[in-house]
Amino acid sequence: MQLYHFTSAYHLRGIGKWGLTVGDVPTDIDEFKGVIGVWLTKSPTPEGHGLTGSRVDKSRFRLTVDVPSDRRLFKWSNWARDNVPARTIKSLEAADGFMADEYYVYFGWLPPDRILEVVETRSGLNVENWGRLLPESVSLPGISYGRRHVWQRNMLRSVKAAMMSW
Repeated sequence: MQLYHFTSAYHLRGIGKWGLTVGDVPTDIDEFKGVIGVWLTKSPTPEGHGLTGSRVDKSRFRLTVDVPSDRRLFKWSNWARDNVPARTIKSLEAADGFMADEYYVYFGWLPPDRILEVVETRSGLNVENWGRLLPESVSLPGISYGRRHVWQRNMLRSVKAAMMSW
């Protein structure tokens, strides 16, 4: 199944090296709980996918991804109905998530060879050599599939600390 994943220029090098390995899928915002999954969408445009509010422009590049249609792929609304409290779902949709019905979550690894195309969303042009678009010195390193749980623990800890300081 072909789906899209949006990301920033700073993430491309790491994705080119490791593939799509992580993403935070909140399971309870009030308890700072979540699981690791890659967010994807059927929508070819970035609006309404909760991509705002980051330090980097996560709407800048659209990756077309060949996603296996297996037991690890879920339509977000179906999965969330049984795994996420209504308050968390409403909070995610309220944060620029009005296209939530287009969301999918893949609870697995999507290696770099599953990425069929990368398009710069402002120009609509295909990006060749996208994994080397920015120099390594300014790119984020990416996360190997084996280190995804360390990434998640650190990310949740940082989010909780930031929210407690408000």
